[in-house]
Amino acid sequence: MVIASDIRVGNVLKTDGKLFKVITQEIRGTGKFGKMVHCKMRSLEDGNIAEKSFRADDKVETIPVRMVKMQYLYRESDQFVFMNMESYEQFNISAKAVGKHEVFLKENEEIEVLFGEGKVLSIIFPKIVELKVTSTPPGVKGQTDTTYKEAELENGLKVLVPQFIREGEKIRLNTEDLSYLDRVTVKSMS
Repeated sequence: MVIASDIRVGNVLKTDGKLFKVITQEIRGTGKFGKMVHCKMRSLEDGNIAEKSFRADDKVETIPVRMVKMQYLYRESDQFVFMNMESYEQFNISAKAVGKHEVFLKENEEIEVLFGEGKVLSIIFPKIVELKVTSTPPGVKGQTDTTYKEAELENGLKVLVPQFIREGEKIRLNTEDLSYLDRVTVKSMS
């Protein structure tokens, strides 16, 4: 248990019988009327966003969590199966909790997982990934680099990319908003 004014971004709270990860936290108010702690939180069960306010002196239940490196094994209906690389135990996490980021999971890939209360709470995806363009139309002559076209990536995701991107090239993608960042270039040492 912590005092609400000690809540920080990244804490995992148990409120109304559910687990939430704090996304934003703001303290508002004055001494005369009492301070309030406003939190924006993501449910670790279904991925929904919730907002909750606490009085600054309220007691809030925090859940101790740790980062564990796990290997993604496979998908079974609406569950993703992960294996702890140290103990070889297997854990499931729901497709709802993974959300739109499931396109970035590759079988046998190691990934950081938030672990608490004896179960997997959420997956920590990298902020930037590199993916190969599998199909995209040729660039339109005369168009500027600020004009975008659609491209399909190796994981089946379709994103907007600049006109100069061609099939077979690798691009960097922001996993938060699925936006194009830049083209991956390899320079030779000669």
